[in-house]
Amino acid sequence: MKRLGRTSALLLLSSIAFSLPALGQKTYALGVGGGGAIPVGKLSDTQSTGYNGLVVLAIGVADLPIGVRFDGVYNKFQYRTAPVGSPSASDLRVAAALGNLIFAFSGTSAKPYVVVGGGLYNTKGDIPGAKSRNNLGFNAGLGATFGLGPVAAFLESRYHTISRKDANGGVIQFVPITVGLLF
Repeated sequence: MKRLGRTSALLLLSSIAFSLPALGQKTYALGVGGGGAIPVGKLSDTQSTGYNGLVVLAIGVADLPIGVRFDGVYNKFQYRTAPVGSPSASDLRVAAALGNLIFAFSGTSAKPYVVVGGGLYNTKGDIPGAKSRNNLGFNAGLGATFGLGPVAAFLESRYHTISRKDANGGVIQFVPITVGLLF
């Protein structure tokens, strides 16, 4: 894990150092998106497919394939059923503040990319008196942007995993499929 952190930091610092001569070409985008969120692993035992929302701040340099993206995400999963012998469950809300690295491949009409990052996830059951919990997690996925004149559309899917103690419900894993616009 430490090696991954050092490698990510090295990539980030390299992209910043190489971009200094090209400050006039610096680009950024603000975006919004939404779609479905699919629970996987143990989460799929009690929750059914829900929805997600996403706000984006993407920062990059036109001549480099590496960029940085900050995301605010909101996911809600609908309660399905509780397995026999487990405590009662409820709808589940997952909100997060994430920092990601983006590696974009060249393309003509569609520009595919890989996204990987992590951050702070906040989870809470939708029942009176439930406590929200903050935990670290990471995400990785694939996407593509499509130029639409002055804006760009994107389609992406990411795998999220949130590290939680077993006493707090264990690891949460889900896959949102998001469609959105970058301005």
